[in-house]
Amino acid sequence: MPRRFYVKFQGVCWSFSGQSYSQLLADGAVGKFPSPDLSRYAGRQIKRFPISAQPIDVTDFEDTHYYQEWEYFLKTNGQTGFAAADYIDVFFDD
Repeated sequence: MPRRFYVKFQGVCWSFSGQSYSQLLADGAVGKFPSPDLSRYAGRQIKRFPISAQPIDVTDFEDTHYYQEWEYFLKTNGQTGFAAADYIDVFFDD
């Protein structure tokens, strides 16, 4: 079974093939932020992530975040598990 890659976007969990995941990251890296309907990347909605998954939460991603995640994916064929909202909370109190 081919490896799947997992993304959370606006509270919805998605699963992608490697090729679709790479295209999603590439589009985000050049400023084509994805719409809430990620099915255009041949993704499918899932109820929850597998225990071993390292999903990324792209809800608050900027083009730099997409580029960094894409670069990591191309080098390692893996995911970082990065969530921009968690990173921002380290520096700012809400």
